[in-house]
Amino acid sequence: MHLKTLFLLAFIAACQVSVLTDIARAEPVSLANTETFTLTSDRVGDTYFIKVAYPRDYAESDKSYPVLYVTDAETNFGALQYVAQRLAKDRLIPELILVGIAYDTSYDDFYRLRARDLRPSIPDDPDFDLGGREDEGKAEQFADFLRHELFPHIDANYRTVAGDRAYYGHSYGGLFGVWNLMYETDLFNRYVILSPSLWWGELWWGRPRVSHGYHILPKRAATDGSPETDARVFVASGELEPRIDELQQDWVDAIRPMLDASVEMYDVIYENETHRTIFGRGVMDGLRFVYEDD
Repeated sequence: MHLKTLFLLAFIAACQVSVLTDIARAEPVSLANTETFTLTSDRVGDTYFIKVAYPRDYAESDKSYPVLYVTDAETNFGALQYVAQRLAKDRLIPELILVGIAYDTSYDDFYRLRARDLRPSIPDDPDFDLGGREDEGKAEQFADFLRHELFPHIDANYRTVAGDRAYYGHSYGGLFGVWNLMYETDLFNRYVILSPSLWWGELWWGRPRVSHGYHILPKRAATDGSPETDARVFVASGELEPRIDELQQDWVDAIRPMLDASVEMYDVIYENETHRTIFGRGVMDGLRFVYEDD
């Protein structure tokens, strides 16, 4: 190899090491008008990493704000803050306090913990079986954490509009939103539910992924209905999601006749959207619908 080439390669390698060292020393990016704290839950027996975003003039104003609670905040908090700010700036939704619930843990643990918190169990249903996995099906305890621990903390430390709580959830988070609408109706009065994992209940957990044709919430919606009142509900999925769109339609068709007259629900299946690409359209449309006329 030519001597000049060796010198060039050595120079490039030194530059790369320098850049990597600078990156390692760099401060992480932070979002304006946000803060974080940890909150230990006696109800769940775990510690949550809570992210809060508030309007730009929050410190200078004396106004109170509605709150939007967000699950899976590891992945979506920054994007949701940006969307909410843009919509509020154009007066399409009110200014909000955004509260994201995260775990501050590894990628694998994140998926394990969200399965624990966002998937309910229905122990009184003889046809349903979680397969004995103790780390799943704890949505009831997670709802108690929201009701008795997180909500009181947020209301005590931030200027919130009493009782005006919205929920955003996608996938398992969407499943949690559907379950709340049906069974935990004191928690929220606005719901943005995207791509709910209503296939939950279809599988015998821990066994091969073979359907036994049972989908617990669409089935129960036809008889349980929803005791929710005075709520606005937006539910959406994409036509390119395997079966999620069909199960969403099954649930909507079953529950819509049972809804109280004070509940307004809008459902849509977006063309040309997948389980991941639905976020942009779904969040924009969903927030505008649930805060319409406010």
